[in-house]
Amino acid sequence: MRRLCLIMLFLCYALPAHALSLISDEETESWLYDVLTPIFRAAELPLNRDYMHIVKDDSLNAFVGDQNRMFVHTGTLLKAKNANEIEGVLAHETGHILGGHILRLKITMQDLQTATLASLIAAAGAAAASGRGDAAIAVVLGTQSSALNAMTAYQMSEERAADETAVKLLRKNNKSVRGLKNFMQKIQSANRLQGIEETPYFRTHPVTAERVAFFNEKLRTEKPAAPETALDARLRRIQAKLFAYLEPPEQVIRRYPLSDNSLAAGIAHAVYYMRKRNLPRALEYADKLIKAEPDNPYFWEIKGQALFEGGKPAEAAAAYRQMLELKPESEQFKLAYAEAVIAAGAPRSELQKLIPLLEQANRNRAWPSAYRLLGQIYAALGENGTADYFAAEYNYAVGDRVIARRQLAKALKQQLPPNIRLRAEDLNAKFKQALKKKSLF
Repeated sequence: MRRLCLIMLFLCYALPAHALSLISDEETESWLYDVLTPIFRAAELPLNRDYMHIVKDDSLNAFVGDQNRMFVHTGTLLKAKNANEIEGVLAHETGHILGGHILRLKITMQDLQTATLASLIAAAGAAAASGRGDAAIAVVLGTQSSALNAMTAYQMSEERAADETAVKLLRKNNKSVRGLKNFMQKIQSANRLQGIEETPYFRTHPVTAERVAFFNEKLRTEKPAAPETALDARLRRIQAKLFAYLEPPEQVIRRYPLSDNSLAAGIAHAVYYMRKRNLPRALEYADKLIKAEPDNPYFWEIKGQALFEGGKPAEAAAAYRQMLELKPESEQFKLAYAEAVIAAGAPRSELQKLIPLLEQANRNRAWPSAYRLLGQIYAALGENGTADYFAAEYNYAVGDRVIARRQLAKALKQQLPPNIRLRAEDLNAKFKQALKKKSLF
């Protein structure tokens, strides 16, 4: 059994090596963006919507990567009592950015930052709209945790500074420090269960008891806890969805019994039956959700996925179309819709309409699965040279450079539209540059 090491706030450095996994989910990433926006605004930092990342790990962790990318563990999301706890976590991590701690890590771990995290993020994009059993929440294996732990090993003084900054950022937004303190106490409890000694010698971070005392001191001047917010209600739904996708089915029903008629439980029940391959029951719960909130795009997403997983891509495409109309800016929704339309064997006219949609999805963030889908579309349209180019882009993005180079060479020998040829030549230039550095090959 893997030994979890929850001995300091958010980061665990004594885990044995195991693969890190990322999850892509539009609803969760949007919620995290809404939570982080006022924190970054108070810190006077720019925030990129596409730099929110979810790590599939049940520990109470979070960390910041290059370019201010924010990584939050599913354990943090699932075990949070309310949104204020996540606010505290993200405020602390923002403190590391403001303290210049990420710059130090970038200098000492540059190779890891570029080679490992970047490829992991690309792989997460590749898995989105994959058509697997966890298609709506795409899980991808990647970075070794031993390397990740080294990258995120903040010094004791930096943790103290991040705590102090977190308090300032939370107060700028009239947010309580209570969530951060409560989260710290959860780590305390986890430590005791694991039999971990909280001594400065044992780890490089301040002892948890000291940090709890620091937050308690700050709480003395605070007002009583605020009532539940809209962010809290959204978090409960996200927790139900994540739990239903990630935990064993029997645990899902234990936590969300069928007698529970809440919307959060309805989400869990729909996903539960989807995973059990019971399409009628999954659709029954999905339709109940839609009836309750017909303008909720995430409920249409659940129905679309149930239909897609149930072998009904044409009906899934119709549900995904509703989802996309309700949230047209979502890149992940565009990918899911295109996947269903292609799987349904749509006519040429419909396939051609998908091309600009997928190009739009790739405008802000390169999704490898968009390249894959574009390759399928152009192959179906008989434009084989362009199909080979997009296949090369896809394999380049997911790290299969040998196959990518072979496909690109094949594409460049064929007749290509001028804009595609330019893009193919740009990709070829990347290969030549990589060969000069004797990297990748």
